[in-house]
Amino acid sequence: MGTNKKNMQLSNVEIMKQIEKARKFQKARMFKEAEKVYSDLLTDNGDSFDLAYAYALFSKDLKNFVLAKRLLVNLTKKFPSNIKSFIVLSEILTIENRLLEAEQVLLLAKNIAPMNSDLSYNFARLYWSGKSFDLSLKNIDKAIDLNKNIDIYKIFKADILISINQVDKALSILEVMKSGEKNKKQLQIKNLLSKIYIRKKRFKNAEEILFELVNEYNHLEIGYLNLSDLYVLTKELDKGISILKIGISKFPEYVPFYKNLATIYKNKGEFNKAIDCHLLIIKKNKFDFNSYYELSIIYDFKNHENDLNLLLNTNINKLNLSSKIYAAFALANIFHKKKEYEKGAFFLKVANDESLKKSKSSYELRIKNAEFVRSLDIKKSKCKDIINSEQLIFIVGMPRSGSTLLENILSLNNQVVDMGEIDFLEESFKEIKDIKDIFASYKNKINKRFEAASCFTDKNLFNFIYCPIIYRYFPNAKIIHCMRNPMDNILSMYRTNFRNQSFTYSLIDIAKLYVYHFDVMNEYKKHYGEIIFEYCYEDLVEDPKIQIPKIINWLGWEWDDAYLSPHKNKRNVFTASSSQVRKKIYSSSIRVWREYEKLLTPAIDIINSNIHLKERI
Repeated sequence: MGTNKKNMQLSNVEIMKQIEKARKFQKARMFKEAEKVYSDLLTDNGDSFDLAYAYALFSKDLKNFVLAKRLLVNLTKKFPSNIKSFIVLSEILTIENRLLEAEQVLLLAKNIAPMNSDLSYNFARLYWSGKSFDLSLKNIDKAIDLNKNIDIYKIFKADILISINQVDKALSILEVMKSGEKNKKQLQIKNLLSKIYIRKKRFKNAEEILFELVNEYNHLEIGYLNLSDLYVLTKELDKGISILKIGISKFPEYVPFYKNLATIYKNKGEFNKAIDCHLLIIKKNKFDFNSYYELSIIYDFKNHENDLNLLLNTNINKLNLSSKIYAAFALANIFHKKKEYEKGAFFLKVANDESLKKSKSSYELRIKNAEFVRSLDIKKSKCKDIINSEQLIFIVGMPRSGSTLLENILSLNNQVVDMGEIDFLEESFKEIKDIKDIFASYKNKINKRFEAASCFTDKNLFNFIYCPIIYRYFPNAKIIHCMRNPMDNILSMYRTNFRNQSFTYSLIDIAKLYVYHFDVMNEYKKHYGEIIFEYCYEDLVEDPKIQIPKIINWLGWEWDDAYLSPHKNKRNVFTASSSQVRKKIYSSSIRVWREYEKLLTPAIDIINSNIHLKERI
């Protein structure tokens, strides 16, 4: 009897055969069967590194991170010379956004194998996750120096270069590698090439290569998803819907398709369809808090009380960082609609505090960029050598200041092309060597992207920093500065889950940037006031019949009563205000900040320190 246990142990070859069997079950999504194989094996073969490591990978893939980490920690103790378990453990910690701990684990592995190229590669991935791109690039270069024959290192270097906008260098790496047999590496290469083409505004090239991917790789969900992203970017929403429906017909369980479809329907103003998409997502995964957040903006859950109760009863402290952020913003919206403002304020603070853990505030970068432009020696007179027949209207100010409503009004003029929140001016400023060439560069970007028109609106709000340049080098240009009650504006920014405006996660940074923008615009109005119109959101919504004609008259346009009904505009809207602008002009959001006065105290103090802004509260 004493030899029975020993007889049950398998050889390494037999263990590997059983592991392969479990992997086949996993690939076929037969997870219970795979789990049973591992469980049976572990009963008598628990000392096998390969078995424990394979089970850890299986648990990681199923997002059972607690079990995976326990297995991997045990492996680092039992087999300290094998760095594979250290690397996978750091990957899980990175996914959990525990970047410092992930780095410590890799440093332990580095003591064991300082010249291991895979280790350098994983350091690069870790620093890339934390947006420390210089460190990431340094480590991937080390990995390549240690082993020049591994293509995945070169592919990842190209990905890093794309992240730091060195797309030409990335392109040179990928073009050398793009000819090869159809395999996973070619898939990654072509996917990155599509990213580069998009960055370079070569949208047709991006479309062509993405179609190559979906045609060459029959089981490639991401190809259809990326095509739909491209069509959102190029504002070809009907094409986006068509490609997503093809993807859904092939891969009906792939949830990201429904997320993109919901986004497109929202941009088109088809809110019932967007709601249906998000409800379907929740049906597939009741813990998809991104969809709860999106629904909290456009739906009251009146016919889905069970879903609402699940959200209301969720302990958000047990969620991962991203889910916690979405759930907290969703709860803040729900309690705001219920007029339970104290609860709304609580979850609003949680949502933004957690967001700051994920993304550093962009406040300092915004100020740095603005001050650089401000320091330039731009003459306070128009350059008479540049001629332009089209009217250019720059809508500037702070986010959530009523700019989308204004753009909706102006785009009712059928001679207007509303370009949205484009980066053409910033891109041109960075690309040119001589400031005199900035208009030509900007105009060239318009010509490549949009049909010819007599008027274009540019709603990149942070173009306010370029007022001196617009005045001197952009003939036939006008600037409309959007203003709103400072505290309502600050609250609205804080309540909006901006993905690309991380300064909005800090009330203090929002308020400081608001004061800065206000002071700068006052300075610019003194020098360039003849082309700047100040539009006050509160005045317009309270008396549109007086205020809208003022704007139209200032622009020199003929009057049309249609301007008074912007909610009837059928255009696509791609901003956070897409749901609000579909409604009739309303004033219910005026002075709502008083309901959050305690929460807003740090911002109130900053605004009150500016005598001119204090008068506007």
